[in-house]
Amino acid sequence: METHRYSTQKCMGRVLIVQNQKYVGIRHTRGGEVEEKNVKKMKTTLGKMGFTDACIEDHKNKTKAEMIRLLEDVAKRTDLKDDYCFICMVLSYGKDGVIICCDETHSPANPTPSMQLPVSELQECLKGDKCRDLLLKPKIFMLQLEKVPSSGADSTQSDTHTEKPVKIPREADFLIYTCVRNYALAAWIEGFQKYVLDTEKPGQPKHPLEIQKLLTRINNLYWEHYSSSADIPCVTSLLTREAYLKIEEPSPK
Repeated sequence: METHRYSTQKCMGRVLIVQNQKYVGIRHTRGGEVEEKNVKKMKTTLGKMGFTDACIEDHKNKTKAEMIRLLEDVAKRTDLKDDYCFICMVLSYGKDGVIICCDETHSPANPTPSMQLPVSELQECLKGDKCRDLLLKPKIFMLQLEKVPSSGADSTQSDTHTEKPVKIPREADFLIYTCVRNYALAAWIEGFQKYVLDTEKPGQPKHPLEIQKLLTRINNLYWEHYSSSADIPCVTSLLTREAYLKIEEPSPK
């Protein structure tokens, strides 16, 4: 029987959260205590959605090579067969789908090629020929890529580096959700709570929303927070079926 949804599985899947906070030449820690608290809230929210503590990983201050290795390690796992999806959340400086990774010697204001990581290189690690247990399953990348602050950074431009062009993988079943301001994580938490978990409250959807509708609602939360002055987050979807981020079977409507 043909279905328009991704097949349900025994487990919701794995979540990888990467916080790049400490950079050379930046006087303050990106994200700070507020982000630390929100990451804890996100883990709690994900737990309510069916993601177990053992399947939620949190990493900090990773280089480009280290971030790629994290995704390669996911692809090598032998316990993904019963997973419904994979989610990667990245909180970092960045621009246009390119993550600026941490480096002990260079400032993010003038990142070297070894600091610039297009999200497509992370997705490459999970393509079907490298991770068969995630084949035909939703692989979701949620990015909070903030602009490098102009004040407090070493903005010397004596050695200018050209950003790599961003390539979108042609393989199906990927979704990229990119935000450019630091309220993104808080909006994700609020959206998951309201439109995935609190479905029995008055005025809320009666069932968890499909991910495209869910992200549209989250966009609205983000837009309202910035009084309509923010760039709206961008969704690039190569999903081929409907995806729901809760372990229970969603409504047919």
